[in-house]
Amino acid sequence: MESRLVFADRFIAPFVLFSLLVLANAIGNAAPYLYLIALLLVWPFLLSTQDGRDALRHPVGIGYLVAFVSLAIGFIGSAERWDDLANLGNFLPLILFLPAYALFNRNANANAAQIVAGFALVGAAVALLSAIYDIWGLGLDRAKGFVNLTNPFAMASVMLGFLSLMGLLSGKGLWRLVFLLGPIMGTAAGVLAGTRSAPIVAAGLAAVFALLIAARLPLKWRLIWCGVVLALALCAVFVFVAFADQMRALTGFNTIYEFLSDGTVPDRSTEIRVQLYIGAIRAFLDSPIFGFGWYDHVEAGRQYMTPDIAAEVENWSHFHNDYLNFAALAGVFGIAFYALYLLLPVVGALKSVADSQHTARVFGALTVTGSYALHGLFNTAFGAELLLCFSPVATAVLLGYCKDVPARRKAA
Repeated sequence: MESRLVFADRFIAPFVLFSLLVLANAIGNAAPYLYLIALLLVWPFLLSTQDGRDALRHPVGIGYLVAFVSLAIGFIGSAERWDDLANLGNFLPLILFLPAYALFNRNANANAAQIVAGFALVGAAVALLSAIYDIWGLGLDRAKGFVNLTNPFAMASVMLGFLSLMGLLSGKGLWRLVFLLGPIMGTAAGVLAGTRSAPIVAAGLAAVFALLIAARLPLKWRLIWCGVVLALALCAVFVFVAFADQMRALTGFNTIYEFLSDGTVPDRSTEIRVQLYIGAIRAFLDSPIFGFGWYDHVEAGRQYMTPDIAAEVENWSHFHNDYLNFAALAGVFGIAFYALYLLLPVVGALKSVADSQHTARVFGALTVTGSYALHGLFNTAFGAELLLCFSPVATAVLLGYCKDVPARRKAA
């Protein structure tokens, strides 16, 4: 048994990290199967250890179980036949927080945040290389990676890029400035994917990082930092204005501004989204407790759309908005699920031990939650394996691995 645990520590843990962060946009939706299978295989051996048993009682792990049960209640309440429950199985990866936490808690160390940041940096570089190959090698209009789709590819690219900043927050010396390349590469890959939400997610995460840095600076340096941030923001605005006509991804802010300022929809894509959102809200109001289920929630909203758009979105599986998706498909239980899904990483990080990696750990959690929360305003992160599986396992890595010593060893 001990030899198997040593094998898990030396090989399975690095393999899970590599699959989670480096292979994410290298092989897309195939990557989660690698680390999920590895975690399932090692879980029985972990349960024989104190780490494995402690993981079953971890508040965040219990929170994921509560989230799954909440969603299951919504599915069951809206089901009309047995196969209406089939897609509930898509959310079982939430439970794999438990073996992932047990595995990485055994391997926690003072350099873990920098190791995770290094993997994420490589993952962002892989994403950018993949995007460049798609656009200039294959001649595609929008990068999408391998075994992947444009929107998940873009979100994962940006998220990996900003996760690399954990190395900047936890390391020392000028060498750590290399982690600044992460957001640049990740955002560039997202822009090449042509997804308008990618720059919005990047801007939100950049704001979180800027605020976190400001909070750590002495008061006299905060004004200087604010000046630097303002200058960078103005440069970003210039890029958006100068290149918006050439790159689809850069039109997102302009679209939001036009809609909020005068109520106009500048393109067909935005018009469809507005109609989808109206339909989703009306569907939720028609069945606010249990919703309409995975197969029928979009159909329930189509009756409130204009005829041409209702015809265009026939057989669509989501409303291009995760908040409204879960409200319409599982009612208040879907809303409870999504709230837990977004909050658990951040609450877990804030409540974690205040060691040398606490700031990096909190930023990592904010990056994961912020990416899902912002992306969820414009699309879904639950339509494919890559993003569906990423958050609970990444949260386990942040809370279990990125701390100075394992909880069990510290207690001893």
